[in-house]
Amino acid sequence: MRKALSESTAQQDVEKLIEQGECIHDKLNSQDVLIDLSDRKDWKRISLVHVIDSPAVGMYSLLFFRCVPSGPHLVNFQLEAEFYNPGPNYLSAGDTQLPTLYLVFFWLFAIALVVWCWALMRDPATGGVVHRIHYMMLILLSLKCLTLLFESIRYHYISMYGVSELWSIVYYFFACLKGVMLFTVILLIGSGWSLMKSYLNDKEKKTILFVLMLQVLDNIAMVMIEESAPGSQGWLTWRDLLHLIDIVCCCAILMPIVWSIRHLRQAAEVDGKAHNSLMKLQLFRQFYVMVVMYIYFTRIVVYLITATIPFYLMWLGPLAEETAALMFYVITGYKFRPAVDNPYIPVRTETLEAQEYGLEDGELGDDDGVEMYYK
Repeated sequence: MRKALSESTAQQDVEKLIEQGECIHDKLNSQDVLIDLSDRKDWKRISLVHVIDSPAVGMYSLLFFRCVPSGPHLVNFQLEAEFYNPGPNYLSAGDTQLPTLYLVFFWLFAIALVVWCWALMRDPATGGVVHRIHYMMLILLSLKCLTLLFESIRYHYISMYGVSELWSIVYYFFACLKGVMLFTVILLIGSGWSLMKSYLNDKEKKTILFVLMLQVLDNIAMVMIEESAPGSQGWLTWRDLLHLIDIVCCCAILMPIVWSIRHLRQAAEVDGKAHNSLMKLQLFRQFYVMVVMYIYFTRIVVYLITATIPFYLMWLGPLAEETAALMFYVITGYKFRPAVDNPYIPVRTETLEAQEYGLEDGELGDDDGVEMYYK
């Protein structure tokens, strides 16, 4: 058992040993616990009970290493290990708050879900027309609530019994659906689908298909990382693949927003009704900044937090990530909520019913009181 100050330090230690080909036996510290298997007489059964005193608390990892003979060899053995904190609590000291934390955020997102349902059920004459993208946002919010609920249950069972295979499967299922739906909704909002036009062009369709394919690989990599140990074969490959796919997806979802901003800027320059185009342009610019800030915070800032804080404060990483997610969901829902006076909805002046239009580039308006916008 090897002691480290944090989870990231433990992973970096293993990475360094693997990349440099060093033997961990030569790098043992005074507080590391060694089980020697070099003597064949001890191979039948070895048992060890080790209690860590208060002065020696830390992040402990169980590592198996074989330095001699070098090169690839097959090793086969059975190991039963139990690690728990007083209670017993099978979660590490930095994860003991996670069941409660995820449950609290489940109720916060559930409140947001109720408010969103109320917004969709209002009379269109006073609450605005509900578009298809609004129902997709409802599905996304529901999946987010279910993901948080099952993640809370999963950590609860792990804290009590040490394992939670069934609830882990349920959690991974909804987490994968939520991840795919999140990127899909951001892409569709950024393209203006259902809000300013009723169709997607070929470029937008290819972008969405590309991101969805990457999200499938991303979710597979996430499960592999969660269910395998950092020192296991292929763990580093899956981790690097996850980071690469995540970066590509984050860059891809910004492209439709940039296209919409460019088209709205062009429309504002030549359209006789430039005021409405400028309002939509401002809205999409704000959405672009929101997406960039959300990606930057959840992919970089949260990673830096978890990499620098001590092991007993590891719960601050999920707290920061879920807080950012809640703010992003709430602000996005507020800006793109159904409303009569929303700038992105084209409305007939003589009726209260909004209609969606899809025009080719260059069509700018009509004489029937209907505002037309660029594709």
